[in-house]
Amino acid sequence: MEPIRLAGPADVLAVLPYQLGYHPSDSLVLCALRGGRFGMIERIDLPPPEHLDEACTSVVAPMVREDPDGVLLVGYETEQGASRALSDAVRDALGDAGISVIDRMVVRDGCWSAPDCRSGCCPGDDDAQPVPRDVPALADFVGLEVAPLSARDDLAALVRGEGRLVPEVAALVADGEGERAAARPDGLGPRAVAVHRLRRLSTWAVVLDVGVGARAVESLTAREVADLVDSLLDVGLRDAVIAWLCPGTLPLELLPDDLADAVATSLPAAVWADRAGGDGASVVAGRRLLARLQWVVRSVPDDLAAPVLTVLANYAWWLGDGALTRVALDRALEHEPGYRLARLLERMVDLGLRSPTEPVGPSTGVPA
Repeated sequence: MEPIRLAGPADVLAVLPYQLGYHPSDSLVLCALRGGRFGMIERIDLPPPEHLDEACTSVVAPMVREDPDGVLLVGYETEQGASRALSDAVRDALGDAGISVIDRMVVRDGCWSAPDCRSGCCPGDDDAQPVPRDVPALADFVGLEVAPLSARDDLAALVRGEGRLVPEVAALVADGEGERAAARPDGLGPRAVAVHRLRRLSTWAVVLDVGVGARAVESLTAREVADLVDSLLDVGLRDAVIAWLCPGTLPLELLPDDLADAVATSLPAAVWADRAGGDGASVVAGRRLLARLQWVVRSVPDDLAAPVLTVLANYAWWLGDGALTRVALDRALEHEPGYRLARLLERMVDLGLRSPTEPVGPSTGVPA
Protein backbone atom coordinates (compact mmCIF):
# COMPACT_ATOMS: atom_id res chain seq x y z
CA MET A 1 0.00 0.00 0.00
CA GLU A 2 1.04 3.59 -0.44
CA PRO A 3 2.56 5.18 2.69
CA ILE A 4 0.39 7.50 4.73
CA ARG A 5 1.70 11.03 4.10
CA LEU A 6 2.23 13.57 6.85
CA ALA A 7 2.52 17.28 6.21
CA GLY A 8 4.45 18.46 9.27
CA PRO A 9 5.13 18.05 13.00
CA ALA A 10 1.48 18.46 13.99
CA ASP A 11 0.52 15.58 11.68
CA VAL A 12 3.22 13.42 13.26
CA LEU A 13 1.75 14.05 16.70
CA ALA A 14 -1.76 13.33 15.45
CA VAL A 15 -0.84 9.87 14.12
CA LEU A 16 1.57 8.74 16.84
CA PRO A 17 -1.23 7.28 19.02
CA TYR A 18 -2.35 5.26 15.99
CA GLN A 19 1.18 3.95 15.53
CA LEU A 20 1.52 3.10 19.22
CA GLY A 21 -2.00 1.73 19.60
CA TYR A 22 -2.92 4.04 22.49
CA HIS A 23 -2.64 7.63 23.67
CA PRO A 24 0.60 7.91 25.68
CA SER A 25 1.00 9.93 28.85
CA ASP A 26 4.00 10.82 31.03
CA SER A 27 6.26 9.21 28.46
CA LEU A 28 9.07 9.86 26.04
CA VAL A 29 8.58 8.52 22.52
CA LEU A 30 11.48 8.02 20.10
CA CYS A 31 10.65 7.82 16.40
CA ALA A 32 13.35 6.52 14.07
CA LEU A 33 13.33 7.99 10.57
CA ARG A 34 14.82 6.31 7.54
CA GLY A 35 14.30 7.30 3.94
CA GLY A 36 11.53 9.73 4.90
CA ARG A 37 9.51 7.08 6.76
CA PHE A 38 8.95 6.03 10.33
CA GLY A 39 11.05 3.10 11.42
CA MET A 40 11.18 1.75 14.95
CA ILE A 41 9.13 3.62 17.56
CA GLU A 42 10.03 3.32 21.24
CA ARG A 43 8.13 4.56 24.28
CA ILE A 44 9.25 4.68 27.90
CA ASP A 45 7.64 5.97 31.09
CA LEU A 46 9.23 9.11 32.49
CA PRO A 47 11.51 7.80 35.24
CA PRO A 48 12.29 9.20 38.68
CA PRO A 49 15.66 11.01 38.78
CA GLU A 50 17.50 8.07 40.33
CA HIS A 51 16.60 5.85 37.34
CA LEU A 52 17.30 8.42 34.62
CA ASP A 53 20.53 6.83 33.35
CA GLU A 54 18.99 3.36 33.27
CA ALA A 55 15.96 4.60 31.33
CA CYS A 56 18.14 6.47 28.87
CA THR A 57 20.32 3.44 28.17
CA SER A 58 17.32 1.14 27.70
CA VAL A 59 15.95 3.18 24.78
CA VAL A 60 19.17 4.47 23.24
CA ALA A 61 20.83 1.08 22.78
CA PRO A 62 18.08 -0.37 20.51
CA MET A 63 17.92 2.92 18.58
CA VAL A 64 21.66 2.83 17.94
CA ARG A 65 21.29 -0.71 16.56
CA GLU A 66 18.49 0.58 14.33
CA ASP A 67 20.96 3.11 12.86
CA PRO A 68 18.31 5.57 11.58
CA ASP A 69 18.86 8.70 9.51
CA GLY A 70 17.59 10.70 12.46
CA VAL A 71 15.24 10.59 15.43
CA LEU A 72 12.23 12.59 16.60
CA LEU A 73 11.73 12.89 20.35
CA VAL A 74 8.25 13.54 21.74
CA GLY A 75 7.68 14.11 25.44
CA TYR A 76 4.18 13.55 26.83
CA GLU A 77 3.69 15.42 30.11
CA THR A 78 1.05 16.13 32.71
CA GLU A 79 3.38 18.62 34.44
CA GLN A 80 5.38 21.20 32.54
CA GLY A 81 8.99 20.20 32.08
CA ALA A 82 8.52 16.64 33.32
CA SER A 83 9.97 15.08 30.15
CA ARG A 84 12.90 17.47 29.81
CA ALA A 85 15.53 15.57 31.82
CA LEU A 86 15.02 12.28 29.97
CA SER A 87 14.69 14.04 26.61
CA ASP A 88 17.98 15.89 27.21
CA ALA A 89 19.75 12.71 28.27
CA VAL A 90 18.50 10.74 25.26
CA ARG A 91 19.38 13.56 22.85
CA ASP A 92 22.91 13.76 24.22
CA ALA A 93 23.42 9.99 24.19
CA LEU A 94 22.16 9.69 20.62
CA GLY A 95 24.46 12.54 19.60
CA ASP A 96 27.43 10.77 21.19
CA ALA A 97 26.52 7.73 19.08
CA GLY A 98 26.46 9.81 15.88
CA ILE A 99 22.65 9.90 15.53
CA SER A 100 21.05 13.29 15.08
CA VAL A 101 17.87 14.34 16.85
CA ILE A 102 15.96 16.11 14.10
CA ASP A 103 13.40 17.72 16.37
CA ARG A 104 11.96 17.58 19.88
CA MET A 105 8.32 18.16 20.68
CA VAL A 106 6.26 18.23 23.86
CA VAL A 107 2.58 17.34 24.27
CA ARG A 108 0.74 18.51 27.39
CA ASP A 109 -3.00 18.91 28.00
CA GLY A 110 -3.73 18.08 24.36
CA CYS A 111 -1.48 20.88 23.07
CA TRP A 112 1.97 20.68 21.52
CA SER A 113 5.07 22.82 21.34
CA ALA A 114 8.60 22.52 19.97
CA PRO A 115 10.88 24.26 22.48
CA ASP A 116 14.02 23.85 20.34
CA CYS A 117 12.55 25.38 17.17
CA ARG A 118 14.32 28.67 16.41
CA SER A 119 12.83 29.40 12.99
CA GLY A 120 9.38 30.39 14.29
CA CYS A 121 7.59 27.67 12.31
CA CYS A 122 6.50 25.74 15.43
CA PRO A 123 4.74 26.89 18.59
CA GLY A 124 6.84 27.38 21.71
CA ASP A 125 6.00 26.77 25.35
CA ASP A 126 4.10 30.04 25.64
CA ASP A 127 1.89 29.52 22.59
CA ALA A 128 1.34 25.76 22.45
CA GLN A 129 -1.22 24.68 19.84
CA PRO A 130 -3.82 21.89 20.05
CA VAL A 131 -2.76 18.59 18.51
CA PRO A 132 -4.95 18.36 15.39
CA ARG A 133 -7.71 15.77 15.21
CA ASP A 134 -8.68 16.11 11.58
CA VAL A 135 -5.51 15.60 9.53
CA PRO A 136 -6.09 13.56 6.35
CA ALA A 137 -3.78 10.79 7.57
CA LEU A 138 -6.23 9.86 10.34
CA ALA A 139 -8.85 8.93 7.78
CA ASP A 140 -6.35 6.51 6.27
CA PHE A 141 -5.83 4.83 9.63
CA VAL A 142 -9.58 4.60 10.22
CA GLY A 143 -9.95 3.00 6.80
CA LEU A 144 -7.41 0.40 7.84
CA GLU A 145 -9.44 -0.34 11.00
CA VAL A 146 -6.73 1.09 13.24
CA ALA A 147 -7.86 3.05 16.29
CA PRO A 148 -5.88 3.95 19.43
CA LEU A 149 -6.97 3.01 22.93
CA SER A 150 -7.32 5.76 25.50
CA ALA A 151 -4.29 4.65 27.55
CA ARG A 152 -1.62 1.97 27.69
CA ASP A 153 -3.31 0.26 30.64
CA ASP A 154 -6.22 -0.56 28.36
CA LEU A 155 -3.94 -2.86 26.36
CA ALA A 156 -3.76 -5.30 29.26
CA ALA A 157 -7.51 -5.81 29.03
CA LEU A 158 -7.06 -7.10 25.47
CA VAL A 159 -5.09 -10.11 26.73
CA ARG A 160 -6.50 -10.61 30.24
CA GLY A 161 -8.08 -14.00 30.94
CA GLU A 162 -11.56 -12.79 31.71
CA GLY A 163 -13.54 -14.29 28.84
CA ARG A 164 -16.78 -16.16 29.46
CA LEU A 165 -15.20 -19.53 28.56
CA VAL A 166 -12.32 -19.41 31.05
CA PRO A 167 -13.92 -21.54 33.82
CA GLU A 168 -15.13 -24.18 31.39
CA VAL A 169 -11.79 -24.32 29.54
CA ALA A 170 -9.98 -24.76 32.86
CA ALA A 171 -12.30 -27.62 33.81
CA LEU A 172 -11.93 -29.36 30.47
CA VAL A 173 -8.15 -29.14 30.57
CA ALA A 174 -8.06 -30.50 34.13
CA ASP A 175 -10.44 -33.37 33.30
CA GLY A 176 -8.44 -34.41 30.24
CA GLU A 177 -4.93 -34.02 31.60
CA GLY A 178 -4.12 -37.72 31.72
CA GLU A 179 -5.64 -38.39 28.31
CA ARG A 180 -3.68 -35.57 26.72
CA ALA A 181 -0.43 -36.65 28.31
CA ALA A 182 -0.86 -40.09 26.74
CA ALA A 183 -1.61 -38.53 23.36
CA ARG A 184 1.35 -36.17 23.14
CA PRO A 185 3.59 -36.67 20.11
CA ASP A 186 6.52 -38.11 22.09
CA GLY A 187 4.29 -40.98 23.13
CA LEU A 188 2.78 -41.76 19.74
CA GLY A 189 3.86 -43.38 16.50
CA PRO A 190 4.35 -41.27 13.33
CA ARG A 191 0.88 -41.95 11.92
CA ALA A 192 -0.87 -41.14 15.21
CA VAL A 193 1.21 -37.95 15.56
CA ALA A 194 0.13 -36.85 12.07
CA VAL A 195 -3.55 -37.47 12.85
CA HIS A 196 -3.27 -35.66 16.20
CA ARG A 197 -1.69 -32.62 14.56
CA LEU A 198 -4.18 -32.46 11.71
CA ARG A 199 -7.07 -32.42 14.20
CA ARG A 200 -5.50 -29.57 16.13
CA LEU A 201 -4.65 -27.65 12.95
CA SER A 202 -8.30 -27.81 11.90
CA THR A 203 -9.16 -25.73 14.96
CA TRP A 204 -6.33 -23.30 14.27
CA ALA A 205 -7.71 -22.95 10.74
CA VAL A 206 -10.92 -21.52 12.20
CA VAL A 207 -9.00 -18.95 14.26
CA LEU A 208 -6.78 -17.86 11.36
CA ASP A 209 -9.55 -17.50 8.79
CA VAL A 210 -10.16 -13.79 8.19
CA GLY A 211 -11.87 -14.19 4.86
CA VAL A 212 -15.39 -13.14 3.91
CA GLY A 213 -17.90 -15.48 5.51
CA ALA A 214 -15.40 -16.84 8.02
CA ARG A 215 -16.78 -18.40 11.18
CA ALA A 216 -16.84 -15.89 14.02
CA VAL A 217 -14.09 -16.65 16.50
CA GLU A 218 -16.57 -15.97 19.31
CA SER A 219 -18.44 -19.10 18.24
CA LEU A 220 -15.57 -21.36 19.32
CA THR A 221 -16.62 -23.76 22.05
CA ALA A 222 -14.72 -24.31 25.28
CA ARG A 223 -13.72 -27.73 23.90
CA GLU A 224 -12.17 -26.10 20.84
CA VAL A 225 -10.30 -23.53 22.94
CA ALA A 226 -9.02 -26.35 25.15
CA ASP A 227 -7.81 -28.10 22.00
CA LEU A 228 -5.88 -24.95 21.04
CA VAL A 229 -4.26 -24.93 24.47
CA ASP A 230 -3.41 -28.61 24.11
CA SER A 231 -1.97 -28.15 20.61
CA LEU A 232 0.70 -25.75 21.83
CA LEU A 233 2.10 -28.35 24.25
CA ASP A 234 3.46 -29.91 21.04
CA VAL A 235 6.45 -27.60 20.55
CA GLY A 236 6.87 -28.57 16.91
CA LEU A 237 3.26 -27.73 16.16
CA ARG A 238 3.51 -24.48 18.14
CA ASP A 239 6.53 -23.40 16.11
CA ALA A 240 4.80 -24.34 12.87
CA VAL A 241 1.77 -22.19 13.75
CA ILE A 242 4.07 -19.24 14.51
CA ALA A 243 5.94 -19.80 11.22
CA TRP A 244 2.63 -19.63 9.32
CA LEU A 245 1.45 -16.59 11.26
CA CYS A 246 4.72 -14.68 10.83
CA PRO A 247 6.15 -15.39 7.37
CA GLY A 248 9.89 -14.87 7.20
CA THR A 249 10.61 -15.55 10.85
CA LEU A 250 10.93 -19.34 10.55
CA PRO A 251 11.03 -20.75 7.00
CA LEU A 252 8.70 -23.70 6.59
CA GLU A 253 11.60 -25.51 4.92
CA LEU A 254 13.19 -25.85 8.34
CA LEU A 255 10.21 -27.83 9.65
CA PRO A 256 9.95 -31.60 9.18
CA ASP A 257 8.43 -32.27 5.77
CA ASP A 258 5.29 -33.91 7.12
CA LEU A 259 4.60 -31.02 9.50
CA ALA A 260 5.25 -28.39 6.84
CA ASP A 261 2.85 -30.21 4.51
CA ALA A 262 0.21 -30.46 7.24
CA VAL A 263 0.39 -26.73 7.95
CA ALA A 264 0.32 -25.76 4.29
CA THR A 265 -2.72 -27.93 3.54
CA SER A 266 -4.66 -27.21 6.75
CA LEU A 267 -4.30 -23.50 7.43
CA PRO A 268 -5.82 -20.66 5.36
CA ALA A 269 -3.59 -18.55 3.13
CA ALA A 270 -1.64 -15.88 5.02
CA VAL A 271 -3.50 -13.00 3.38
CA TRP A 272 -2.26 -10.71 6.17
CA ALA A 273 1.24 -10.98 4.63
CA ASP A 274 0.19 -10.35 1.00
CA ARG A 275 1.23 -6.78 0.17
CA ALA A 276 1.04 -7.16 -3.61
CA GLY A 277 -2.40 -5.56 -3.90
CA GLY A 278 -1.26 -2.20 -2.54
CA ASP A 279 -4.76 -1.39 -1.28
CA GLY A 280 -4.28 -2.00 2.44
CA ALA A 281 -6.21 -5.27 2.42
CA SER A 282 -3.32 -7.10 4.11
CA VAL A 283 -3.25 -4.50 6.90
CA VAL A 284 -6.97 -4.90 7.53
CA ALA A 285 -6.60 -8.70 7.49
CA GLY A 286 -3.71 -8.43 9.91
CA ARG A 287 -5.68 -6.31 12.39
CA ARG A 288 -8.66 -8.66 12.19
CA LEU A 289 -6.45 -11.66 12.86
CA LEU A 290 -4.91 -9.85 15.81
CA ALA A 291 -8.39 -9.32 17.29
CA ARG A 292 -9.22 -13.01 16.82
CA LEU A 293 -6.06 -14.09 18.63
CA GLN A 294 -6.81 -11.65 21.44
CA TRP A 295 -10.22 -13.23 21.91
CA VAL A 296 -8.57 -16.64 22.20
CA VAL A 297 -6.09 -15.58 24.89
CA ARG A 298 -8.89 -13.94 26.87
CA SER A 299 -10.63 -17.34 26.91
CA VAL A 300 -7.69 -19.19 28.50
CA PRO A 301 -7.03 -19.34 32.27
CA ASP A 302 -3.82 -17.76 33.50
CA ASP A 303 -1.99 -20.95 34.44
CA LEU A 304 -2.47 -22.36 30.92
CA ALA A 305 -2.05 -19.20 28.89
CA ALA A 306 1.72 -18.79 28.42
CA PRO A 307 1.94 -20.73 25.11
CA VAL A 308 -1.03 -19.04 23.43
CA LEU A 309 0.04 -15.63 24.75
CA THR A 310 3.48 -16.22 23.27
CA VAL A 311 1.96 -17.07 19.90
CA LEU A 312 0.04 -13.79 20.06
CA ALA A 313 3.17 -11.91 21.18
CA ASN A 314 5.19 -13.28 18.26
CA TYR A 315 2.51 -12.20 15.83
CA ALA A 316 2.19 -8.74 17.40
CA TRP A 317 5.98 -8.29 17.25
CA TRP A 318 5.97 -9.37 13.60
CA LEU A 319 3.28 -6.75 12.94
CA GLY A 320 5.43 -4.13 14.66
CA ASP A 321 3.08 -3.72 17.64
CA GLY A 322 5.62 -3.58 20.46
CA ALA A 323 3.15 -2.40 23.09
CA LEU A 324 0.81 -5.36 22.62
CA THR A 325 3.81 -7.68 22.50
CA ARG A 326 4.87 -6.42 25.92
CA VAL A 327 1.52 -6.84 27.64
CA ALA A 328 1.09 -10.34 26.21
CA LEU A 329 4.55 -11.33 27.45
CA ASP A 330 3.89 -9.71 30.82
CA ARG A 331 0.85 -11.92 31.41
CA ALA A 332 2.63 -15.02 30.09
CA LEU A 333 5.68 -14.60 32.30
CA GLU A 334 3.72 -13.52 35.35
CA HIS A 335 2.06 -16.92 35.47
CA GLU A 336 4.81 -19.07 33.91
CA PRO A 337 8.15 -17.31 34.47
CA GLY A 338 10.16 -20.15 33.00
CA TYR A 339 8.40 -20.35 29.63
CA ARG A 340 11.45 -20.31 27.37
CA LEU A 341 9.98 -18.96 24.14
CA ALA A 342 8.41 -16.05 26.01
CA ARG A 343 11.76 -15.29 27.65
CA LEU A 344 13.52 -15.42 24.29
CA LEU A 345 11.02 -13.05 22.68
CA GLU A 346 11.24 -10.73 25.70
CA ARG A 347 14.98 -10.53 25.16
CA MET A 348 14.50 -9.77 21.47
CA VAL A 349 12.08 -6.97 22.35
CA ASP A 350 14.51 -5.56 24.92
CA LEU A 351 17.24 -5.47 22.28
CA GLY A 352 14.95 -4.09 19.58
CA LEU A 353 15.59 -7.12 17.33
CA ARG A 354 12.81 -7.32 14.79
CA SER A 355 11.60 -9.70 12.14
CA PRO A 356 13.77 -9.80 8.98
CA THR A 357 10.63 -8.98 6.98
CA GLU A 358 9.07 -5.55 6.79
CA PRO A 359 6.14 -5.09 9.20
CA VAL A 360 2.70 -5.29 7.64
CA GLY A 361 1.27 -2.34 9.52
CA PRO A 362 0.67 0.98 7.79
CA SER A 363 3.89 2.74 6.84
CA THR A 364 4.05 6.46 7.40
CA GLY A 365 5.88 8.95 5.24
CA VAL A 366 7.12 11.95 7.21
CA PRO A 367 8.26 15.34 5.96
CA ALA A 368 11.94 15.53 5.07
